[in-house]
Amino acid sequence: MNSSQPVPWPGAGLDGTLALPLVLAALGLAGLAGNLLLLAVLGRELRRGQGSPPLAGLLHLCSADLLLLLLCAPLRLAAAGRRAWPLGGPLCRGSDWLLHAALLAKCFALAAVGRARLQQLAGPAPGPHALPGPRPLLLPLLLLWPPALGLPLPLLLFSRLEPGPDGPRCLFQPPPGAAGFMRVFDAAYPLLALLLPAAFTGGCYWRAQRARGPPGQRPPPPGPATRLLLGLSLLFHAAWLPAWALWLWGRRGGARLPPAALAGLAQAALFLPGALGPAVLLAACPEFRAGLRALARRGGPGAAERTQALQEVPAAEKELPDVQHFWQHRGNTAAGEESDPVPWEHQGTP
Repeated sequence: MNSSQPVPWPGAGLDGTLALPLVLAALGLAGLAGNLLLLAVLGRELRRGQGSPPLAGLLHLCSADLLLLLLCAPLRLAAAGRRAWPLGGPLCRGSDWLLHAALLAKCFALAAVGRARLQQLAGPAPGPHALPGPRPLLLPLLLLWPPALGLPLPLLLFSRLEPGPDGPRCLFQPPPGAAGFMRVFDAAYPLLALLLPAAFTGGCYWRAQRARGPPGQRPPPPGPATRLLLGLSLLFHAAWLPAWALWLWGRRGGARLPPAALAGLAQAALFLPGALGPAVLLAACPEFRAGLRALARRGGPGAAERTQALQEVPAAEKELPDVQHFWQHRGNTAAGEESDPVPWEHQGTP
């Protein structure tokens, strides 16, 4: 296939389908609630000084998921639910680029979590690693997002809206002069975006399991279990595979539309890890469950009223029992014993 040939947008062929918008809306709402709760729990852990590099990576993973759910999912809903593109050219050019940028950020964040867990298990001092300042949080942010935003830039530059028999169509059509560049991009992008990060993440977890040794030899580090983090990585990469199948279809199948079942599966699978991952972490990690209960107690109904009632208790009711006993003893003492200036003269002689 010529690299300058137009390629249909991955969501093409789904116009008028009601099932996909409903599935995307359900996944988006579930993922939004779960990621906000997980973000609150992670922020609480970091404020208490219980943070660690894997938790910092999970924080960036939540940020990428929220970008997917708050920006990418509404764009996909608008594109899949209507024949006409509501925002025209900007929606066509930006939706696929923004989606790939958020997915790349998630992929790199999962790789960072795997590397941090390996350092925890293979380091000289297992256990919590305190995050003394904002640098451990800002450094991954600077390392993850620039390549995530830069690698899919051709999707932003070469996508355009074209009229079609069934309405406007969003096509990825590089100019003829960029054919050589696109041949390199088509070969390098899957390698840099999927294969290398997945191999790096899997290698980190494999080495982490070996570094831990037999059960009982070394205490497990705090936070989510290593196998749980590995399962989240596998879920994400497996959910991305249908989208990569669409990528290959667009570059090998010409301008023909992909099968509707494959397009719908690819769109829904991208948001599945963001909906399941936070729920699994909050349910399976004891530290996260404790943090969730603490947040519920602090923000539960009646908490503010109980605090105000405690503050309004009179000072006499807050006195310690020993102090109250002392003053009662003083009040019950006879007046003569209190006012006699020379009590020894009134005492009998032996």
